[in-house]
Amino acid sequence: MATFEGKTLGTAKQAAAQALGCSVAELTVTIKQMPTKGFFGWGARLAVIEAQRRPKPVLAPTPAQVAAQPTQSTVPQAKQAAPATRPGTTATLSPAELAARQAANLAKMTAASLVLQTYLVDVCHQLALEVQPQVQTQTGHELSIDLVTRTPGKLIGHHGRRLNALEVLATTFLVYQGVKDPQVTLDVADYRARRQVALAKLAQRSVTEVIATQQAVFLAPMPARERKFLHQYLEAVPQVKTYSHGREPYRSLVIAPK
Repeated sequence: MATFEGKTLGTAKQAAAQALGCSVAELTVTIKQMPTKGFFGWGARLAVIEAQRRPKPVLAPTPAQVAAQPTQSTVPQAKQAAPATRPGTTATLSPAELAARQAANLAKMTAASLVLQTYLVDVCHQLALEVQPQVQTQTGHELSIDLVTRTPGKLIGHHGRRLNALEVLATTFLVYQGVKDPQVTLDVADYRARRQVALAKLAQRSVTEVIATQQAVFLAPMPARERKFLHQYLEAVPQVKTYSHGREPYRSLVIAPK
């Protein structure tokens, strides 16, 4: 993805859209740094995003398409058990071997993602939610899916709890399908980007309170993805330090004075 900057997220997205020759709605955006006006004289920061034009959506497969997909058992066992190196060779794979392995991983992810889309539709149907999965990005180990629905709030849940739970299910499902170390991102109506904006505002308010009172602030429990974002967002603030506290699924972030 290319990197773009702006005084606000909106201007950064507009810059990305102009550079990529598309509208803002056609972008896939990852927020790398939220804009801030600073804390008690600490320097302001620009919004920094990574953006790319969304590929053509991949719709959920029909039952006939799912039935035609090869299962994990059809993959030759010799290829699954192939060692990383051969006797007499170095530990580094040759370009041809690396390309072959990447192609195999992508093929496995492609087959598994089709089945996953049907699985997500079925799970959401049990929750009285109708969704249409659209694949945004897909590599041998990474998969990003946008769940299109008329009721995004019900699918997201309180602070994203239902969406996060679906993401955990999706990751486990891909592991079961034979995908190694899958990284799954599920999104609904750009919720992930909007949640980061809300977390950044929460961080700013909390830092102000910590500096004013010299007392630590314990935030509500949140998933690892959001704690990691706040750790990275606040690491440049010299007056405070952050650490995680508690055990999953009630692990929370603490912002404390240095």
